[in-house]
This record gives sequence, C-alpha cells and structure tokens, in this order.
Amino acid sequence: MSTVDDIKARLDIVEVVAKYVPDLRQTGRNFSARCPFHQERTPSFRVFPDRQSWRCFGACGVGGDVFGFVMKAEGIDFGAALRRLAEMAGVDLPERRAAAERQRNPIFDVNTAAQRLFREAFEADRGSVARAYARRRGISDEAAAAFGLGYSGAGEDDLLRRLEAMGYTRELTLGAGLATAPDGGSARDLLRGRLVFPIRNEAGEIAGFAGRALDDAQPKYLNTPQTAVFDKGRTLYAFDRAKDVIAAERRAVVVEGYMDVIAAHEHGFRNVVASMGTALTDAQIGLLAGRAGTIVLALDADPAGQASMFRALLDLARRGAALDSPRQGAALRRAKVFDAFRVAALEGAKDPDDLIRSDPGRWRQAVEEAVPLADFLLDAAPRHLDLSTPAGKAAAAESLRSVVAGVGWDERDGYLQRLAAMLEVEPATLRAALARSESQAGAAARAPQAGGRVSAADFRRVNGDPLEERPLALVLRFADMSERVSDLSVGHYRRAENLAVLSEMQAGGTIEEVRARLDGQSAEHLDRLLEMDLPPMDFKQRSADFDVCTRRLEERALRRQKADEQLVFAETAAAGTPAPPGIEEQALAVNERLRQLFAAGSKAP
Repeated sequence: MSTVDDIKARLDIVEVVAKYVPDLRQTGRNFSARCPFHQERTPSFRVFPDRQSWRCFGACGVGGDVFGFVMKAEGIDFGAALRRLAEMAGVDLPERRAAAERQRNPIFDVNTAAQRLFREAFEADRGSVARAYARRRGISDEAAAAFGLGYSGAGEDDLLRRLEAMGYTRELTLGAGLATAPDGGSARDLLRGRLVFPIRNEAGEIAGFAGRALDDAQPKYLNTPQTAVFDKGRTLYAFDRAKDVIAAERRAVVVEGYMDVIAAHEHGFRNVVASMGTALTDAQIGLLAGRAGTIVLALDADPAGQASMFRALLDLARRGAALDSPRQGAALRRAKVFDAFRVAALEGAKDPDDLIRSDPGRWRQAVEEAVPLADFLLDAAPRHLDLSTPAGKAAAAESLRSVVAGVGWDERDGYLQRLAAMLEVEPATLRAALARSESQAGAAARAPQAGGRVSAADFRRVNGDPLEERPLALVLRFADMSERVSDLSVGHYRRAENLAVLSEMQAGGTIEEVRARLDGQSAEHLDRLLEMDLPPMDFKQRSADFDVCTRRLEERALRRQKADEQLVFAETAAAGTPAPPGIEEQALAVNERLRQLFAAGSKAP
C-alpha cells in the first residue's frame, strides 16, 4: 500500500471537508453545503462518503478526492497537501520517519530488551512451566517462536535488576509499565511468573506486553498499562502480521484473545487479529476499515461472553446508526457498520481456539456463514432482553431501534416486521412508536428535558396476540379462506385461547359446532375473532395477508427454537460436555429455513 493509499484509508473525506466547510449537513447517505469555492445561495456542493469523493454541481463544476479538495481549499500543491493530510492521518512520510528514528521513544528500546529476556527465560530450564502450558494448549515450538512467547521469572525484581544491568534506568522500566512500585515502595516486576505475549504496533514494534497466569493468580490475563507508545484501545493483537493478508482478502476476523489468534495463524487463517478482550473501539475499527470490506466478529461462546458481546454489538449498532454529524464516527463511517460487520456463531465450541484446533473446517464454515450484524442482534435479542412485560418490550424496542435505522432503506421494512413479530406487536404500532421516539430524541438533543424513548403503552394489551389472531379471523370470517385452516400449524401458536380455537377448527364442523365444543372462555374468544376489525380485502389480498401471517408465525417459532439451541450449545460448551446428538444438524436446518422465509418475505409484494 502506497503512502497516499494509506492516508486515504485512514481519513474520512467528510471529516476533512467539515474542517473547511462548517455548514456541511447530511442529506440521506451523502452530505451537502454551499460550495466553498464560489458564491451561491442554494447548496450545490456534495460529498459522497461511499466513494470518498466530492463535487460542486454549481458554477465550479469541479470535484475529486480528499487530496484535490485540500489542494483547492488551501491553494497548495500536491506535496503540501500530502504533508498536511499525512499529519491529520498520523502517517509518517519518509523524511519524517528518518527524523522519528532519531527521536525514537526509549520505551520501545526497553521493551525490546525485556522481550529478549522473556524469550531467554522461556527457553531456559526455569521456563519449563511456561513451555509446558503452551504445549498443553496446542502451541507448537515454531508458533511460540514466531509470536515471541516468553516467560517472566517468579522473582519479584528479576526483570528490573537485569534491565538495570543492561543500562536501562529504574524510571524507564517503571514508565514502560514493566514494573510497578505501589505507593512509591519497592519495585516489582509486573508480569512475574506469567507466560508473556509481546504486543506489537502496526509497524511491528513492541509497544506493550500481556501476561497469562500459570497458576490461580488473578487476573488470569494482565496487560502492561497505557504508556506513551501503548494504548490497548488503539491496538489489535497480531495486526502487524495480519494487515497485508487482510488487505489482500478484504476480510478481517476479530477474536477475543491471544490464544485464539495463535491457533488461527498456526492453521493458516492469517487474517485474524484480537481485540484483547475489549469491545471494538473506533480506533481499532479504523485500523481495519481501510483494508477490509468485511469484518467478522468471532468471540467466545460462553454465556457471559455472549451477553458481553451482545451489549457491545448493540452499542456498535447504535454508534453506526447515529452518524448524524460529519465530525463524528469517521472510522465507523468508513466501515459502513451494517454492511461490513458480521458475526460468526461458534456452535458447540467454547472459543475460537477450541474450534480451530478441533475442527478447522468448521471454523472456516463459521466465518464464511457469519450473519450480518442486524440479523445477529435480532436473533440474539430474546436471550438477552426482557420481552415478558410491556415495559421490557418497550426497552427492547428502544435498544433495537438502531438496527432498523441502520440498515439500508430497501431492507428496513423487513427488519421492522421481524422486530414487530419478536415483540408481538403490529408493525404499524411499532413503526409509529419508533418514529415518535426518533422525533423526541431529536427534540431532546435541543432540549434534554424532552426525553425520547419508546413508551410501554405501545406494547400494553389486555389480551391477545395479533399475529396469532389475524389468520384465525381470516379463516373464520371468509368462506373462501376456510380450507386454509389446515395451513396453520399448532406448533406455531402459544396462547391457550388461540390454540383451543385452532384445534377445534381443524377438527372440522361449522362455526356453531366449533363453538359448542369450546369451553366458555374459549367460546367468547371465538366470538371476538369473528368481530375482529379487518380492512376491506378481495380474495387475492386476503390470501397474501394470510401468507404473511403464517410466514411470520413460523419465523417466530423458529427463532424461539434457535434461542433454545443456543442455550444448549452455551451450557454444553461451558461444561465441556458434548452437545446432544442431532442438535447441530437441527440448528443448520433451522438456519436454512429462516433464510428461506426471509427470502420469501423480501420477494412478497
């Protein structure tokens, strides 16, 4: 990648233009303003984030990329624009790199020296416990060497003393985070007695370290603290090794831990990096967005990990859907969150390390079949959100509002219908609630006391389930629909009164005969169904309405089944026991049927 390409990958044209054009405003997917290069009243200047370009459609008629804009805005040549944009992007130009070498931060040097000592200890007799642990985890000697695995001796100041003997001051070692001196007391090696992972920056320099406890010490993993050269939130483990492969494949896979990455690279999956246990930050996304069109998240499958990932991805969706300011979210905008991010399901495995080492083929399949972010959040929501009360459903609608807002216009209605089915509310009711919440949120930005949340009243019903009731009412009310009662599946119904009516209807007979076989409350419910307010429809419209309802009922039932399967997978993975026979095949069949239903819904008129 050339220096110019690197700068373009790191910068977002909207963010750059906004520095020069204060009235830049979002209009749909693009941005507009009065042209900064000629006088006008009606905005004719456009910025296109998808193409990272700009154009004036007025008197100027000029356009170009971010370099062309800065050259014209400042009246400078390409070389000057290159230097200006390199500074904005944090890219060192060749002449600046030479100067940087002369001013190299000494923390890099002490880290490099410490890494040599960690490696020596790992390979010596005293490192046998670390070597044994690495081998027990399936890490080959070659992989241990390639990733620089080391060992920090158990002595409290062993590393500190050896670095001082090599000429590195106590203050520098403390400043690098390799040692700690609580309350100004005696200094102690931070990672003593641990398996050590060097953490390198994008250029391959050692910026920090992580240590894995080899006994019951807590925390299990410990990082060196933030320093002038190390910020965990701006670093991805193994990015220096993976970045070129990511750029070539246009796909990055993000896992949670160091062991996951090493296992992946050992088995030939070299586009894998780790977030090191944190939710992805904008800075980390920025590292990936310029190189990868697809970012697959494959995080731990244990219940705690799944809950944490769900919360983190909800936040990512919220940030991705709220790009309403040209000065915010450059990395997220470049990543096009709802297009780029996908989530891989690690069914039957506790983490990527476990799955890759036990079945590399299944890992490859999991990555290939990773689902879009919006689909993952809607599928996972019933396991992590309270949908049992009106207040819980209102909170869930508010939380998942960003999913509907973030997907493309052509997909939005389909996702809204899926969310409505999950919340057991009419799509029109949900659409109105979300629109009102969005409007109130805008007012809240101007006047915080205005609030802006979905109300529990939108989900409060005395009785009933509209999705279950509507097809029953269609069959009861219209003679030309009566034969379609056999198309309704008892397994898709949950409410007792609807199940009772459906069972008796499928047993046959006239409406009076069905009513006679029902008990008092169920008979009253039958009468309510007969009186349900339905819009005027011809036979074709009734059939289409019925088909939509049955499709959504089946989808809802399958999502309940999928949630149950995920619970079983999580429980067996946590316990280290095999999944029940046939559940994996069943899960695949459910996924395939959901894909079919979603495709059918998108084609429906």
